[in-house]
Amino acid sequence: MEPENALAASEDLRPDLAHGGISAEDDHEEVEHDGQVYRIPRALKGAFLMHGDYTRKTQELGEHRRTLEAQRRAHAQEVELAQADIGDRARLHLLDQQIEEYQGIDWETFGQADPQNAQALWAEFTQTQQARDQFAWSLTHRTEQGRLEAQRRAAEQLAETGRVLSQEIDGWSPEVAAKLVEYAGAFGVTLEELREIADPRLWKILHRAHLGEQLEKQQASARTLAQSQAVRPAISVTGAAVPGGGVRDEMATGEWIRRRNEQALKGR
Repeated sequence: MEPENALAASEDLRPDLAHGGISAEDDHEEVEHDGQVYRIPRALKGAFLMHGDYTRKTQELGEHRRTLEAQRRAHAQEVELAQADIGDRARLHLLDQQIEEYQGIDWETFGQADPQNAQALWAEFTQTQQARDQFAWSLTHRTEQGRLEAQRRAAEQLAETGRVLSQEIDGWSPEVAAKLVEYAGAFGVTLEELREIADPRLWKILHRAHLGEQLEKQQASARTLAQSQAVRPAISVTGAAVPGGGVRDEMATGEWIRRRNEQALKGR
């Protein structure tokens, strides 16, 4: 076979680019997933993004469920502690009543009349006082521990809320949180009340309301500026032409006075 014929035969075996053999246009796109960039067929991009959106929403739902479960456990523990506190305070009240009864006894007279029983009853009185003081200290200590534990849990919940908000709100920072606290304060919401809000969804609602108000203020300022720029002072026009050295109504005040004075001097 001659070289020319061999070259023609090899060209005939190539796929025709113009007739759909191989597309010259790249049909792949780059997508990002977990910090890595992948090239996938363009036809699969929608499914890939849909899967990523489903994964993100599933993670958000899981985080919300974990937050609710933590809040449920904390609430159950608070209820249990509150019930125990009520019972302990009731027992403390009974001890106080017993001590009041002991204090109502005339110990001097009782000791003279029945020294042996008076001594035994005084020992019971002393033991009751000691038990009451120890029980009151234990109750106070446990109450303080419960208060500190509640503060710790609240701080953890707020920290978790801040972590979620930093992922879901662009530019989230302590400064943004402070602005929201100030914004809520305008409606009578105190800082202590806001500290009780551990649900990120409520903070996102508050953030969106604040952004909406800021946007409304900006739009109102823009409208006011546009209206002020649209108003121009009217220029008075006289019926007759005024010589170049004369005075005109549209002149600046200083220039008008200067020329008027010149006219007055010339008229003398």
